[in-house]
Amino acid sequence: MSTHTDSSNYGYTPSVAWCSVFIALFSLSGLLHIYQAWRAKYWVIFPTLVIGAAVEVLGWSGRLWSSQNVLLLTPFLMQISTLILAPCFFSAWDYVLLGSAIAKLGPQYSLLRPRWYFIVFITADLISIVLQAVGGGQASSSAAEGAPTQSATDIMVAGIIFQLISMVVFVSLGLDFILRATQKRPYAFQARRIAAEQSRVGNIEAGTGNTLESSTSMSRSASDQILQEKPARANELNGTVRQWWILLGAALISSAMIICRGVYRSIELKQGWEGYLITHEIYQSLLDGIPMLIAVGVFNVIHPSYLLPKKRSWKSYHLEE
Repeated sequence: MSTHTDSSNYGYTPSVAWCSVFIALFSLSGLLHIYQAWRAKYWVIFPTLVIGAAVEVLGWSGRLWSSQNVLLLTPFLMQISTLILAPCFFSAWDYVLLGSAIAKLGPQYSLLRPRWYFIVFITADLISIVLQAVGGGQASSSAAEGAPTQSATDIMVAGIIFQLISMVVFVSLGLDFILRATQKRPYAFQARRIAAEQSRVGNIEAGTGNTLESSTSMSRSASDQILQEKPARANELNGTVRQWWILLGAALISSAMIICRGVYRSIELKQGWEGYLITHEIYQSLLDGIPMLIAVGVFNVIHPSYLLPKKRSWKSYHLEE
């Protein structure tokens, strides 16, 4: 593959000022996350927010490199691939945060079980990453060599739209959980499932040989208690509910930024490699750089270690033990 092209792949020369600012701010956020994660024993921040910030730094470094020689192909490919993939790492942290909140505040208010948020949406992110990586690599290489890019670009757009849809579904489920938890409206089928699990655990711990009939009766009784929101449970959570709502507010801000960026990227790429959005740098900075900076930086300010009881060990990814 050639290392040079005959003209700018961007349609402009990337601004040194914009690139330098984003490199500095993403680096600062990433380093601060490393310190916060180490201090608070939140290991899951490393493969999510920290790596995401590092990928953003690589992307903007590629653009800075291009500003010195806009004809080089390597930095162009570098920034395309990294800046497209970085949001997947930020969204992964949002999934962990919502799953942990549901596990603590009440699985009965959620359509999905807590662990399924991580499993389902991380899988969706992986599919999106593969599509975007394959399409982005093919499209940028073809564009640099003057070959047709439409089919490769369509693959990349499909990956971005897939990620966009999964984030919209995720936010919808998160808002549904928040509304139901606030209004004390649990899902009946989840209440029955939780009650049945509690009944089985109780029988095992007691070492009793309860009949199916008595076990079912106990399960129904526990289900009724969950559906009626026992006052003792509500009082137990009063001390941390507000803190969790603040954390979920931060996750909502982060997710909204990822969605906004996805809408911009989809329109940009549908316009083509010579379209208006992709050939004007201001949109890259305002609709990709700034939203992603907010998506990762909001958790430097609204951090679980500032709001929740201190973790005692590195085990598990749950934010409160």
